[in-house]
Amino acid sequence: MFSIMLTYSIQAIVILLIIFEMLRKNRKKIGWGSLSLLLSLLGMVVSFEFGNYILGDQLLSFLGLPAWSNSVDNTRFHYTIYLSSIFFIPSLIIGYKNPKEFGATIGKRVSSIYLTLIIISLLFFIISIFSK
Repeated sequence: MFSIMLTYSIQAIVILLIIFEMLRKNRKKIGWGSLSLLLSLLGMVVSFEFGNYILGDQLLSFLGLPAWSNSVDNTRFHYTIYLSSIFFIPSLIIGYKNPKEFGATIGKRVSSIYLTLIIISLLFFIISIFSK
């Protein structure tokens, strides 16, 4: 468990160093469009699994909500996908409204990719329910 946390901590530090280097070389201004990148990163953090720990599941549990539609054996539909959408949708909108600011384009692209995958998975889930 410690080695997993250490690995993820090192990865987080490397990502932060890359972001700080990008900020140092930045020619674009930092403004509301930069929030798009931050929101897309938060959406990814909420949806990723770190070993056996999923931050989105913990947030839903903290709010008193189940993380799975079948909480007995953690099957069926994972509600964390909705939680991550709360970050991706505003990120996409902000990225489209402020495309000339730092991080807006990256945030917009990451959010659109994730939202497309979320929509496709929702369609497969709906099809699986009605095909029974």
